[in-house]
Amino acid sequence: MAVIGPLADAPRDQLGTWCFDGREENSVTPLKAIRDLLGDKKVNYVQALAYSRDKSKAYFAEAVSAARRSDAVLFFGGEEWILSGEGQSRGEINMPGVQTGLLEALAATGKPVILVIMAGRPLAIGRELELSDAVLYAWHAGTMAGPAIADLIFGKESPSGKLPVTFVKGAGQIPFYYYRNNTGRPATDEAWTPFDSIPTVNPQSSLGYRTFHLDYGYTPLLPFGYGLSYTTFKYSDLTLSSQVMKIDGTLTVRARVTNTGNMDADEIVQFYVRDRVGSITRPIKELKGYNRLRIKSGETADVEFTLTASDLAFFNGRETVTEPGKFDVWIGPSSDEGLHADFILE
Repeated sequence: MAVIGPLADAPRDQLGTWCFDGREENSVTPLKAIRDLLGDKKVNYVQALAYSRDKSKAYFAEAVSAARRSDAVLFFGGEEWILSGEGQSRGEINMPGVQTGLLEALAATGKPVILVIMAGRPLAIGRELELSDAVLYAWHAGTMAGPAIADLIFGKESPSGKLPVTFVKGAGQIPFYYYRNNTGRPATDEAWTPFDSIPTVNPQSSLGYRTFHLDYGYTPLLPFGYGLSYTTFKYSDLTLSSQVMKIDGTLTVRARVTNTGNMDADEIVQFYVRDRVGSITRPIKELKGYNRLRIKSGETADVEFTLTASDLAFFNGRETVTEPGKFDVWIGPSSDEGLHADFILE
């Protein structure tokens, strides 16, 4: 196994920012954990870059050589801790330095590339996703980051985390919230023109009067709540306890989740609501609950969420109110997917 990158053995960086009680001597790095697991002879380690912002390509050839001698490549990149925290904003949120260039060189070897990103912010990693066979976004995971990452990479446990923030395609797409307000002309697959399909001569200056970026489109890189695992889950049988909810009553929304893969794993089931019409503009979707389920391979689990009027309340600029009307609900694996139904609040 080739272990390459500036953050494979960076005990201080994996602690992250604002960790005044953390001690880097207590950190177990990914490199150490992988060596403990596989043995030194089965690990080809090349740091290649002194730190995440390093622009030197002096050790690219050594890293590529290590990749060619290995069955697979683990690339540990991202940002060192000092780039995160209060007062540490960046104008561009791509992978700093020449990390992407190094990843390109490693991918060109034809060996499977697993990218592990350790960072304090969601980076714009569209190109890196294309170059990698798998990506684990580990953030700055603390002193025991190494063993935890090794357990996931080598299948002792299945990943189950879901993104707590929307990942954008680039800084120009910020802000991008899953709970954003709708626009008067929302874009759709049928109503926008991809950047490379824009004609050089066009009879009008705009392309459909829809809400999107010419280059980024109208979707994020990765939606809020997204996350894969080593198995697959199927959602089915969405039911509501009633089609009408009284303002002093409750409504229960149920669904079934089946582990259709070959590995026991956790799934974080998410519950979203939309208020279609309000006295002020309401978000297109709001997370109202989630539930972590441990589901064995081939088995099915039931999940339910209960709504009350207070769950549907919002601040209208003067007071917190709950307004009658039609609502949508979803149960699914992310903010972009899920089973859908609707009900009326009276």
